[in-house]
Amino acid sequence: MKKIGISTDCVCDLPEEFFKLHGIEIVYFYITTETGRFRDGFEISSGNIIEYLESGGKKAETNAPEPEEYERFFEKNLQKYDEIVHISITSRVSNSCRNAAAALEKMGEKGKRVHVVDSCHLSTGMGHMVIRAVELRDEGKSAVEIADEVYRMKDRVSSTFITMDADYLYRNGKTSKFVSKLCTTFSLHPVLTLKEGRITLKTIKIGRYDKAMLRYVRGELRMNRKINKKRLFITYAGCSIKTVSEMRAEVERLCRFDEIIVTKASATVSSNCGPGTLGVLFVYD
Repeated sequence: MKKIGISTDCVCDLPEEFFKLHGIEIVYFYITTETGRFRDGFEISSGNIIEYLESGGKKAETNAPEPEEYERFFEKNLQKYDEIVHISITSRVSNSCRNAAAALEKMGEKGKRVHVVDSCHLSTGMGHMVIRAVELRDEGKSAVEIADEVYRMKDRVSSTFITMDADYLYRNGKTSKFVSKLCTTFSLHPVLTLKEGRITLKTIKIGRYDKAMLRYVRGELRMNRKINKKRLFITYAGCSIKTVSEMRAEVERLCRFDEIIVTKASATVSSNCGPGTLGVLFVYD
C-alpha cells in the first residue's frame, strides 16, 4: 500500500495539535506590514496582527509562498510519502493553488505524485475538507480517490462569518469606502459567505453586535435537519471569551453536534477580516 501524505495551507485554521496528531504537513503564508515581512504561525500570530491593526497599523498584505517554496516543500515531503494530496485555500482569493500548480510543472514526473485540490473555501471551511482527507487516508483510499472525494465535498461545506463592521473589508479591497462608512454609522454587520470560491456578501445584520451575532447563528442553523451533526467549527478573530462562549451556547441550544471545536483564526485570515469576526462552519449531508 502506498504511503499517502496530506498537506494543506496554514489558513485552514485547524488546531496545531491536530496537525501533529495526524501527521499533516503545513505550508505557511506571509504577512507584510510597515515593519517587515513575517511568517504566519512562526513570526506573527492572530493576536499580534489584531493588536497591530487596532493600534493604527495600516498595511497588512497577505501572500502565499512563491512557486519555488512550494517546490521545496513538495520535494521534501516526497521523501517521506509515495504521493501527496495538498488541499489549498480557494484560488479566487489567493495565489496558493496557482503557485502550487506552477511548482508541480517544474518538478516534472515527480510532480505527478502530488495532487492539488482547490478547496474553494478558507479557514475551517477548508479545515473540514482536510479532516475528511485524513479519514479517507486512514481508510486506505488512494491519493486520487481522496482528492476526488474531497473536491466533490466543496459544495456541501458552509463557510460564513459575521464581521463587526466593513472597515477591514474596505482596507483589503473587498468593499467600498461608502459601504464601510455606512456600516459604521448605522451599526450594520456584514455576513460573508464563500460562494463558488469567492467571498460574497450574504446578508447584513443590524443593531448591537452581540445581538446581531446571535441572530447570525440562528440564521445559519435554521436548516439544521440538513446539516451533518458530526462536527461544527466556531472560528474567531479578536473576540472576547464571553462573546465566543455566548455563540457556543447558542449553537448548542439550536443544534446538537457530536463535536464543537473552537479555533482562533490564523494571522492571515485575521488581517483580512479584522477583530470581532466570528464564524460557524459546518457540512451539509
